[in-house]
Amino acid sequence: MPDIGINTTSPAPVPTARSGLAEAGEPIALSPLTLDAHDVVPTGNEWLSLPDIRASDGAVMSFNVLSKAYRGLLQARGPEGRPLIRPVVTVDGQEAVLAGLMWSVIAFWIPVARTTIDGLEIELTYCAPIGSRAAFLHTKVINRRPESVRIQLGADFAWGALERVTYYPVGLSGTRQVAPGLWVVDATTFVYRTDDTKFAWSVVHRGMRAELGDGPDVQTATLRGTETEIAPGGTAEADVILSPGLEEMSAPHNGKALGERIHRLGASGVIEETAVRLMASTRTTGRNDLDLLMNRNAFFTRFYAWGRTIDGEEMVGVTSRSPRYYVSAAYWDRDSMMWSFPALLRFDPETAREALAHALGTQLRNTGTHSRFIDGIVLEDGFQLDEAASPVIALADYLRVTGDQAFVEAHAGAIDHLIATLAGARDETTGLYASWQDAQDEYRRHPYLTNANVMVWQALGGLSSLSTALGRAGEAARFGAEADHLKSAILTHLVIDKDDTRMFACGWDGATDYLVEDIPPGSLFKLPALGFVAEDDPVFAATSAWLQSAAYAFGYHDAPYGLPGSYRLAFTTSWVLADHLRLAALRDKALMILTHSTWDGGIITEGLDPSTGRMDRAGRAFATAAGYVAAAISDVYGKPRANQSDPGGR
Repeated sequence: MPDIGINTTSPAPVPTARSGLAEAGEPIALSPLTLDAHDVVPTGNEWLSLPDIRASDGAVMSFNVLSKAYRGLLQARGPEGRPLIRPVVTVDGQEAVLAGLMWSVIAFWIPVARTTIDGLEIELTYCAPIGSRAAFLHTKVINRRPESVRIQLGADFAWGALERVTYYPVGLSGTRQVAPGLWVVDATTFVYRTDDTKFAWSVVHRGMRAELGDGPDVQTATLRGTETEIAPGGTAEADVILSPGLEEMSAPHNGKALGERIHRLGASGVIEETAVRLMASTRTTGRNDLDLLMNRNAFFTRFYAWGRTIDGEEMVGVTSRSPRYYVSAAYWDRDSMMWSFPALLRFDPETAREALAHALGTQLRNTGTHSRFIDGIVLEDGFQLDEAASPVIALADYLRVTGDQAFVEAHAGAIDHLIATLAGARDETTGLYASWQDAQDEYRRHPYLTNANVMVWQALGGLSSLSTALGRAGEAARFGAEADHLKSAILTHLVIDKDDTRMFACGWDGATDYLVEDIPPGSLFKLPALGFVAEDDPVFAATSAWLQSAAYAFGYHDAPYGLPGSYRLAFTTSWVLADHLRLAALRDKALMILTHSTWDGGIITEGLDPSTGRMDRAGRAFATAAGYVAAAISDVYGKPRANQSDPGGR
């Protein structure tokens, strides 16, 4: 482990200055992970993602970048079944088998693997420094034997495919080549070409020789350092830098820039600097298990639900930058603004500001449409009311927390567009607002959905405060009055008599038919958190009780890890779990479920099996939901930062 003042206790507050820890005098959290051999460990920064570092041996199966031209992820991966990057440690001329790795994360995000083989302590650290267009693997071996040993460090690279990913991978059919890097010593560059170079990535390997293999299907680089004799207690270390770029020149130079930083500060210094910057945005609950879940998932939503395009450099939002999520690399208003954004606002307000700018800029024209590409063009058509309300709620929250009136004024035109979008969904007869699809992204014959209308009610209150900030007193009063009218319409039309009690319906067809169920991504359990009713409101209490009872087919009331689901999501979902955390009467069970599950190596998934607590495999690496749960943990259990107000404000 690089010597950077690490402890394994819950972190103390750290200074926001980017000074070294020796100057700051504060420890950095080192948190052990509970993983099995089939798990992966993700890391990355705003420029590149390493979504599937294998827990079994520390190998990297793929990496990706966001591409504006390709409207999604560009993913470089190894040949089928083989890793893209495989760390290599040779001992006395024989390759050591890296197995039995024990994983931890520095500052909740920088993964470190350790194992001991025949008296040799071997350590692998993957670090993607914030702001760098590159990441690096730091390998370290300490000789604990009583005699000297010959050590050689290196890595094997094998490039099997370049794929565009939006939901699913599509192989790109240009030519791939490998060659020495241009103008950079000790660099190897992998190039993808069609009529011109469309993408490249490099490996900078100072002090290592490279043997290149340029076949038609697989391009390889075998990197080996100088074999060195290490005395008892001695150490061998090496760094391999991975750097994507637009073409042959930018790729190795992105790696060269990080290599120069490592040369000046040392690998441990760069890791330390990155850790300090990460820790500056963390929070604590006072519990190690919750701190790890909260902060790690807050970083996962920060770096996997948001990122910069390699060919435009703008911040864009996606469901997930991990191709392990089944609808990765697309933009959804609800995912980005209602699930991920609250975590950004609490943990990283600067990124929250950029995220809002994307929602109110590139994505504005199609706000409310089911899903879009990262450039705002429609991917899946269909109007969803909750998605139309989400950017308004996010912007009003941003103003409330930050007081950034200048940002609101700069986006006055966007606010007018959002007002018109919502107004177009209003039904004059009932006073309710209509949707074509529900929060499960399914068409419903019933246009008037309760949760979505309550979100519009909250958005109208937000528009009132935004109008006040813009000096539009008349509009502020109008939106306040419309919010009152909508609340009355919801209570009139969407509350029903059921089993001798009054409870909320899930939706209504506008005539006589009601939906009596729950829609977990837009659950009725969220109504108190939206501020619409109190938790002890009789109608809400009756609704909650019915959904948890045997009367509801997807209530799972008798399952140890069961929370109400739906016909489409027949398991305990992460959204309902987070909503339960916010309810005092339901919090204890939610906390038990949250801390019992190992999730996806600690990263929140779409849901869990009600009987076993094991993760739903289809919904792994769900970056926006990770933010939804992280924000809930922070709001319920988080302690205010020293000398700062609580960013959640709740």
